[in-house]
Amino acid sequence: LGLETGAAVVTRDTARARLGFPSDAYILALVGGTGVGKSTLLNAIAGENVSAASARRPTTSDAVAWVPSGHARELAGLLRWLGVGEMREHADGALADVAVIDLPDFDSIVPEHRDRVDALLPRVDAVAWIVDPEKYMDHVIHGDYLREFAPRIRRQVVVLNRSDLLSPGVASRIAEDMRGQLRRD
Repeated sequence: LGLETGAAVVTRDTARARLGFPSDAYILALVGGTGVGKSTLLNAIAGENVSAASARRPTTSDAVAWVPSGHARELAGLLRWLGVGEMREHADGALADVAVIDLPDFDSIVPEHRDRVDALLPRVDAVAWIVDPEKYMDHVIHGDYLREFAPRIRRQVVVLNRSDLLSPGVASRIAEDMRGQLRRD
């Protein structure tokens, strides 16, 4: 038929490679722009300092994985394939089947950060898109990421981080504005 098959071949090969890693755990990536609080959010979920958080930007240069100790050994190969060099373990508890990866920012002044995010996104099982009141309508997340990746990722959520710093009315208006934009994306 003369159709270009390169993208399909890459997708097939990536899926085969991903299925080759045995584990009941799934990989959740925290994805967002510079300073939206991905590392701070992970540290809050963990209840401890898992990933460095700082006012200095960019802070996260390499992906950091927070993995359930019961799955750490079986996830080691998958994390290497994903390009995650740093792994912190947690007691299984309520997140016994989830490995959370804190990614570098996709709008960094360091181009390699975006490259890491772009390489990893097609390989994870779920994404939490982290936005904040200042960057929730940013073109990079909507134009470059949500339009491309959101239709292809089965499990995902958009998190309006730092909404606790807003009045309830402003937080509601921002959340509704974001929902409207997501429907248009």
